[in-house]
Amino acid sequence: MTLVISNLDIGDDTFDSDHGSWNVTRAARDCAAGRHKLHVVSVPELFAANRNVEVDTAKVDAMVSDQARLAKAPPLILVIEDDRAWLIEGHHRVRALHRLRVKECAGYVIEEADAKPYRVYFNGQRIAPWRQGKEDS
Repeated sequence: MTLVISNLDIGDDTFDSDHGSWNVTRAARDCAAGRHKLHVVSVPELFAANRNVEVDTAKVDAMVSDQARLAKAPPLILVIEDDRAWLIEGHHRVRALHRLRVKECAGYVIEEADAKPYRVYFNGQRIAPWRQGKEDS
């Protein structure tokens, strides 16, 4: 069977989970262009909700060591899907901010009604191909 991937261009970055994939490159571009609202988001809540996401600890350590650069980082990006906020950009920053005991930071929130252009589909399916046929755990 031929694999057809929708909503993804060559070179685009994605965030992939067992729930599905998002086009981070497109989301970041549209957020920077002002298409989505900037909100204050809770770092402890984001950390707790995303603690199982794998991150490069050396990258987190570097961010903690260079707080001036961390302060200049772009806002996080979250997408609402199935009444849940998915952090699709900024996992390393959330870990660094959490270590530094920062309580809040800026994040773009892409509302569920506006999320379709950022959802990546595999042969028309929302679930990533490696998850098809597996029960949610």
